[in-house]
Amino acid sequence: MTRRLIAAGCLAGCLAAGLMAGPAAAADADAGTVADGPKLLAYGLHFMKARDYPRAIVHLTEAIRTHALEPERLSDAYYFRGRALVRTQRPELALADFTQALAQWPKNVKALRVRCRTLTLKGDLPEALSDCDRAVELAPEDWRGWFTRGLLREARRERNLALVDFTASQARMPKGLETFPSVARQLKAYGLLTDDANIKDSTPSLPVWQED
Repeated sequence: MTRRLIAAGCLAGCLAAGLMAGPAAAADADAGTVADGPKLLAYGLHFMKARDYPRAIVHLTEAIRTHALEPERLSDAYYFRGRALVRTQRPELALADFTQALAQWPKNVKALRVRCRTLTLKGDLPEALSDCDRAVELAPEDWRGWFTRGLLREARRERNLALVDFTASQARMPKGLETFPSVARQLKAYGLLTDDANIKDSTPSLPVWQED
């Protein structure tokens, strides 16, 4: 409990200090912190895996502020911090991080997908479509891009196009994934899954915008 309280306090400090530290803060990074950039990123990813999102945010923020990460790694740091911010109910900050992730590395497909989903939930559908289209273009064999765009098409009331995307997504899914509740609901709604399918009702829902 004490560790979590400390992490929460550190998180509050990070947010108060300015979570979106930009290039102007580069002068604050000394040689020691620069060397720690990859290590801090690894710590952040460790806490993401452990679902300790406040501590993940703290370490990812520190990794970003070292200005020691290559563009693709820096993009990942923003992306994963954005995911942690979603989990801690800070969607606007998360959206800003996903945007920063793409500014650092425009081909970050994971960031494109989650920003598409975030914008869809926010109701910014034209902007979301651009991200989803790009994600599918960059990774046409990844089921998640098609599925996320299917959700967007549904929000746009484009049922026929949504059916095309969900069908393409199902064809690319790892075997058994279609039985997860949140995925199965969409597939069944479009007639892509039979009523007698072995749905994993006891399995926690898989957030469709969640990335590994």
